[in-house]
Amino acid sequence: MSEIFKIKESGSLGRGLFTAKLIKKGEQILEFKGPIISYEETKKYIPDMGNPIQIASYEYIDLLAPGVLVNHSCSPNAGVKNDRYLVAIEDILPGQEICYDYSTTMDENNWTLECKCGSPNCRHIIGDFRHLPLDIQKKYLDLNIVQSFIAKKLLANIAQHGISGSGN
Repeated sequence: MSEIFKIKESGSLGRGLFTAKLIKKGEQILEFKGPIISYEETKKYIPDMGNPIQIASYEYIDLLAPGVLVNHSCSPNAGVKNDRYLVAIEDILPGQEICYDYSTTMDENNWTLECKCGSPNCRHIIGDFRHLPLDIQKKYLDLNIVQSFIAKKLLANIAQHGISGSGN
């Protein structure tokens, strides 16, 4: 299927994507593909809502394989750039599972998922970007792996309310 990754079982998470070779930091892994659907159409996934990836306030990509198989981690080795491209945010060694933080793509204020990533930094609940600790938000914004509509909304809010990233 790909020279970069292979699909394998991922413990309690079901199937996932695992590296077939070294993936260097900054390297594109895949493009998330699928039909564009509305927020209303995502409701067919309740209670899990795990398939669509949010790309605008009320727009989602209804993910197709292999993108739909990329699991979440609270300590991700990949992230979403330009709203649909999964890229490595660190070198990913052969055989490692490729994961990104689902919170970098969510801004609905009505969706959460129990996290089973097993990371030492596990937050136990996956939710909207706005609910992440501020240091993690800053890290993800600096890496440019936050959906553009979320980043724009956050920057507009900062400009409007004069909030600084340092907490002052």
